[in-house]
Amino acid sequence: MVEQPHPKKDRLATLSYLAAAALLLLQISMVDGFSQVDDQQGVQMAVLPGLIPEVVAVALSEHMPQVPTRHQSVTVYQVEPGDSLHWIAATYGISVDELKTMNNLDSDLIRVGQRLVVPLDLVKYYPAGVQLSAQEVEWLAQMIHAEARGEPYLGQVAVGAVIINRMLSSQFPNTLRGVLFQTNAFQPIQNGSFFLAPSQSARQAALEALNGHDPTGGALFFFNPRQSSDRFMHSRPAKVTIGRHRFTT
Repeated sequence: MVEQPHPKKDRLATLSYLAAAALLLLQISMVDGFSQVDDQQGVQMAVLPGLIPEVVAVALSEHMPQVPTRHQSVTVYQVEPGDSLHWIAATYGISVDELKTMNNLDSDLIRVGQRLVVPLDLVKYYPAGVQLSAQEVEWLAQMIHAEARGEPYLGQVAVGAVIINRMLSSQFPNTLRGVLFQTNAFQPIQNGSFFLAPSQSARQAALEALNGHDPTGGALFFFNPRQSSDRFMHSRPAKVTIGRHRFTT
């Protein structure tokens, strides 16, 4: 005898499939393009458009660590090479202890590919098209100061714009820390000048670049042609020269 389809069983199977798919997609995705839904505790979770909110909320409740209710919006961060709890916590504006509590961690050890729940409360969207915490804005200012102190103010804005352009380009990491700490990308990381306190003009230049001012017209590289003999840099199509820096695509 052929068993007739059972509507309730089919619905449960569909929901189970969707829940598994939603969890997988959520874990491998970051913040960009997400909407927000409330789980049963009233905490918002970052969710990909088109997924069923109820299914995603159930999947998150069953598979994710307990999230403190003081955070009204959270997402999933995947650990990358070079990451530490210190850097991840600073990026999202919380302490290492709070990050460990959110993820039920009992040590400071993390592994590449590990997924951590992180808050979005302190992350702000900027017109340039990126989302940064206050700490990340300070890091951007630090790199501007390290690379362009002594340059005209417009040149400082231009350096900030290049960093943002890299975050938005598929050729580079999509996080600020990933761009800044990419191997051999910025000399101030190697010589330590990145860690100096930025000037007020560097902070202002960072905010201007974040608000969408790009004097370079989309450049991804910059260098001082009088000091650099790098053939790769000299071969790049020039967009504009500001101060001592040439900006290229």
